[in-house]
Amino acid sequence: MEFIKQLGEVAFGTRLRLLTDRFMQDGAKIYQAQNIEFEPRWFTMFSLLSQKSPLNISEITTELGYTQPAVTQIANVLIKKGLVKVVKDRSDTRKKLLALSPKGLELLDELKPVWQGFEDAIKDVFKETGFDLMFVINKVENSLDDKDMFSRVSEKIKEKQIGSVELIMYSNEYKELFKTLNYEWLEKYFNVEPEDEKLLNNPQEEIIEKGGEIIFAKYKNEIVGTAALISASGGEYELAKMAVTHKAQGRQIGKKLAEEIIRLAKKKKADLLFLETNVKLNAALRLYKKLGFVLTENHNSKYERSTIKMEMKF
Repeated sequence: MEFIKQLGEVAFGTRLRLLTDRFMQDGAKIYQAQNIEFEPRWFTMFSLLSQKSPLNISEITTELGYTQPAVTQIANVLIKKGLVKVVKDRSDTRKKLLALSPKGLELLDELKPVWQGFEDAIKDVFKETGFDLMFVINKVENSLDDKDMFSRVSEKIKEKQIGSVELIMYSNEYKELFKTLNYEWLEKYFNVEPEDEKLLNNPQEEIIEKGGEIIFAKYKNEIVGTAALISASGGEYELAKMAVTHKAQGRQIGKKLAEEIIRLAKKKKADLLFLETNVKLNAALRLYKKLGFVLTENHNSKYERSTIKMEMKF
């Protein structure tokens, strides 16, 4: 247990589970000491049915926030113990409703003073800590309702991943990598077109010397992505030739490359930055929209694969 405490916030869920286990174990001891055949895990459903009944399984699931299999499992145990009975819905005899049985109602009278004892003891614990823990728990639950832990943790992981990506400007030693990285995705989804070959075979002449830029992403000491800023005309630039090798995808590398291209375009005093893509590249489309690119008309594209044009005005 001491080791788990040392883990801090990362073991928060484990600490809560262990705390819950302690309450459940002590609860079971109390019922045994009072000679009451009852288990702590039955409490919420039994208490619900004592206040609202009859209810069907779906209604109980909604009220308690449990999964349907969990509700069904507890219901079956309570029915077997004779504490809950099944009644038919008057409006639909095919539906089965649950309610406390006469035996359950009799047991309820014995349980009420025990539950009051639990409540009083918990209040004492809270008083000793100096915190209104129920208020804190409500606040935590409300926060998680607004944004669940999956979303929160995913965002933090993305922040760490994007922070570990190093950006490098073009040099001749990366010429073949620029070509290789782009050929990988082009051959996977489309065909390598003449315009691709011209740019990928001559990046220095066709991009750099014409006022553009090429950048690379380095992750774990390996070049895994690239992107280009190509000078068009009249203050317009194109975000093009962005590629991230398959094994490195999902680590925010494309986002960091695109953000750097946008920064470079602004540095060059661009009026507009545009890109061309294809409707089948869903992940890329989502990224571009998040970055602020908007759809525009696509005319006279240099590529057969181009079905969508997007732009960002500065």
